[in-house]
Amino acid sequence: MEIYLLKSSSYRILNNEIAKITKGINNITNFSLLEVDIRDIIDDASYYGLFSEKRCIIVKDTKYFGGKFAYEEESNLLYEFLSSKLEDLIMIFICDDIKKTKDLTKKVTSLGASIIDISNVSEEDMKELITSYCNDQEIKIDNKAYDLLLKNSVNNLDIMIQEIDKLSLVDKNITVDIVNTYGSKEADDETFNFSNAVVAKQFAKAFELLDVLLKNGVEPSALIGLLSSSFANMYMVRDAVNNHLTDEEIAKALGYSGTGRVFVMKKNSKIYTLDQLKDIILDLCVLDSKIKTGYDPVYGIKEFLLNL
Repeated sequence: MEIYLLKSSSYRILNNEIAKITKGINNITNFSLLEVDIRDIIDDASYYGLFSEKRCIIVKDTKYFGGKFAYEEESNLLYEFLSSKLEDLIMIFICDDIKKTKDLTKKVTSLGASIIDISNVSEEDMKELITSYCNDQEIKIDNKAYDLLLKNSVNNLDIMIQEIDKLSLVDKNITVDIVNTYGSKEADDETFNFSNAVVAKQFAKAFELLDVLLKNGVEPSALIGLLSSSFANMYMVRDAVNNHLTDEEIAKALGYSGTGRVFVMKKNSKIYTLDQLKDIILDLCVLDSKIKTGYDPVYGIKEFLLNL
């Protein structure tokens, strides 16, 4: 049995990793632990048909390898199953959090499980991923246009690719002029105004902008991705500050092009504790998963705002 523990702040990167692991496999089953019990997943994974073939089971919203709780009974059941000698089976666990010091994590890695934690994407990694994507789609972006897109998307890979897809419908050769004419701008785009209002807890403004954005057809997942990016960056900067890193050291560690963004994250995060930021990030992960499995997106996002 092959076992993988995956964590990523980008759905694009996460899907790329899953595609690499499952290449050539046709029998793939997806589960969410928000919808089914771990016992149901184990029962399904233990079943094989008459014809032996490579099989992959992807388990989303996995809580056992991180966080504060042990979930002892469920963790023991899962470890017992993963210790079995089932061949031709790949188990992929999509995790909100992975702690290598947690008992179950240590036990599962001792079985040979691979941990793939790509929750922090540097600007260098971003460029490599964007370049690869553009080459596949036969899209060209000049350097100045790339820098502007990066700024406008606040270094969020999923938002940037969504913007590239939109601009490529105008011209496959994306220039600064095309970005300025047809692209979303950080300074005046309502999407970023919405994110800023949420972060600042300006709820009246946030609700007003949310209604406008949803009416204009903005994807709820894009809004959740932007909020997740904002709160994740605030968390990382606050954690680095608590560990006595300078602004220059923080910018270098997080792959920022300068200290200006560090200053903004420090300023925005002042009204939150580190634990609150962590809980908000986890809440956004749960919300995104619920929406992708049929939960009403308008109700879900408004519910998140009311609970913030």
